[in-house]
This record gives sequence, structure tokens and C-alpha cells, in this order.
Amino acid sequence: MLRKIHRWIGLGLILPFALQGLTGLLLVVLPLLLAGRPAVPPPGATPAPGIGAEAMIAAARSAAPAGTLPLRFDPPRWPGDSAVVAFGPAGERHPEFEVMVDPTHAVILRTHIVPHILRVLHNLHADLLLLPYGQNATGIMGVLLSVMAITGLILWWPHPALWASGKWRRTITISPRARGYRLWRETHLSLGFWTSGIMLFLALSGTVLAFPFARPLFGIQGGDRPAHTHTHHAGHTPAIPGEQGLDTAMAAVQAQMPDAILTSARLGARPAEQSFTIILPAYGPNRPATVRYDADADTVRFTRDPGRQRTGELTFIWLHTLHEAKLAGPAVIAGLWRTAVGLAGAALFFFSLSGGVMWVLRRRHTQDPGSRRAGRRRHPRPHAGAPRPVPRRQ
Repeated sequence: MLRKIHRWIGLGLILPFALQGLTGLLLVVLPLLLAGRPAVPPPGATPAPGIGAEAMIAAARSAAPAGTLPLRFDPPRWPGDSAVVAFGPAGERHPEFEVMVDPTHAVILRTHIVPHILRVLHNLHADLLLLPYGQNATGIMGVLLSVMAITGLILWWPHPALWASGKWRRTITISPRARGYRLWRETHLSLGFWTSGIMLFLALSGTVLAFPFARPLFGIQGGDRPAHTHTHHAGHTPAIPGEQGLDTAMAAVQAQMPDAILTSARLGARPAEQSFTIILPAYGPNRPATVRYDADADTVRFTRDPGRQRTGELTFIWLHTLHEAKLAGPAVIAGLWRTAVGLAGAALFFFSLSGGVMWVLRRRHTQDPGSRRAGRRRHPRPHAGAPRPVPRRQ
């Protein structure tokens, strides 16, 4: 029964599972191929004074496409690093164009177009481009993939005699003499064993992230973004740029939170949309905080405080971080986890392929009358009352 459940779920969702695996793999690999930030040319004998963020954004506007606004500003991470100004359409959250700026002279070093294919792959992975029902469909697929991982592990589980003799190890390797159907089956079984744990985690975490009702269950409220106004029109430039007052706000964050590391400033069409992502030493880069600056009161307030997060919210954040392989550190652990997630995506794609191939080969073998007759000749059925052959000793 379990074998039939495992087989028919896989065959029924062979294409969606293959798409999930392939898009998951590409979302891990493609960002690694993008060019990073360029290094700033070394200064001359006299060090140049630092340039404010507003001046760098003003310089970057000259290279930005028409009709776009600065959506994010990333300050230099260390001495000699460049700053990044990301542009996109008004009201959007995901930038489409990036400008790397020298923070000492406000000189443009490089421009970069964010590949649109990344956004398409993300939408295909998250909702299969089936909005508004795609998220529920992806959540159901996550549940069924969890069933596949559990039933596959149960079907693989060796007989107690194999555990006692140590021959169970043969079930997690591929025989060099395997060919045809046997090769596909042994590869399917061994790869399933090695990836079953992370596959089950990605399936369960993907289920939680996909279903829209999961966020309130974990205590996740709406984001810290202010409500969008409908005053933005194509080709319209706001009278007050969204980065106005950014230097004052960044200075206030550094003054009132001297131990915090400012990693990013989110911008928009209005100064009121500014927010800042910071790293607090007590929580590390994997649990960043978000703050806003109130110019009237000259105070910085938390909009996402890692110290006040409840267990459900913290669990949801970790599931999101691990599922998308966005660990910020340590570098070795983050690299290993990203590799494991990418391999799991490749494995899911292979499982869809190998499962379909095995089903076709199995049906072809059972429907071939010649192979059945040959099988009967090789293994004749004994007559009634005939003595059973005695097996030879090895």
C-alpha cells in the first residue's frame, strides 16, 4: 500500500515536483554567479573625506533608468568597500537596477541589472504562477512531498537480518554493475537515503511558508512598511526625494545605538518610508532588527526587535532563513547549508525524472510478451508432486 501511495503521488505530481526542484536549485546557484561589489580604488596621499548617503544616491540617480526610484541603500561593509544604491519602480519592494558608488568621491564604479529571471524563478517556485491559488497549491505539494519523503524512508528500511549482517550498507550505494532499470532504481534509493532528512525539512518548511494562514498562526503580523499611497504615476517624480533626511537618520541610529551595525536602509517615494536594518551584537546577523527614525522626536524606535520576538515568530523567521538558504554566518556553516539546499533541489528534480523512467521501464517489461515467455522458460514452474530442487551450497 505504501509503495502505491509513494508511486502514484510521485507520478501525479511529476511535473510540479520537477519544477520545484529545478527552480530551487537555480535560486541557489544563480545569485552566486552575479558580480559582487567592486573594491574602491585606494586614495592618494591625502585621504578623501567621506561622502554622505544622500550625495551618493544623488550621484547614482544619473545612471538609473527613467521612471525608477531609489529603493535601498547599502553602506560600505568595510574600508575599501563600495556602497550600493538599488532602484526600482515606485511602490515596488524588489529592485531592478543597482549602482555601485565610491563612498569617498561619490563616483559611479559599476551598474548592474538585476536579472528578471530571478524574480520569475522565485514566483514559479513559490506559487507556480497560479495566483491567487498558487500558494495553497504549493502548500499542498509540500504536504504531499513530506508524505513522499516519509514513505520513501519506510520503503527503504532494510530487513532486520540485513541490519545484523551489515549488508544494509549496500542499499545506500550504487553497484558498479548496475545497468538499465537496476541503475535507475539503485540511484533513486541511495540518493533518497542521503537526502531524506533535508528533503523532509524543506518540504515541511515550504508548507509553512506557502500557506497564507500560517503567518498569523506563528504570530507574524504585517510588515513594517507604511501603507502605499496612490499618488505615484508613471513618469511622476516626487517633489521631495525619498532619501531626504537620510544622513540625519543614519547619524541618529549610530548615535543612539553605537553597538549596532547598519547594513541597509530601505527607501521609497517619501522620507516617511525610510527604515533601517541593523545587526545587534547580542543576536547576530541571522536575527537582524529593523528601526525607524522619528525626526520630530529625534528618537529611534524598533519596528522589529529580536529581543521581543515570541517563539512562534522566531521559529517562522528561522524556517524562512533556512528554507531560502540565506544564513548570514558563520561563513563555513552558511556555505555548507547552501550547498545542501542546492543538492536537495537537484535531488528532487532527479527523483521526478528517475521515478518516471522506472515506471516506463517497468510497464514496458510487463507488457512485453517476449520477455514474459523468456522469463517462464528460465524459471519453469514444477509439476504437481514433483520434488523441489535442492539448492547447492555456496
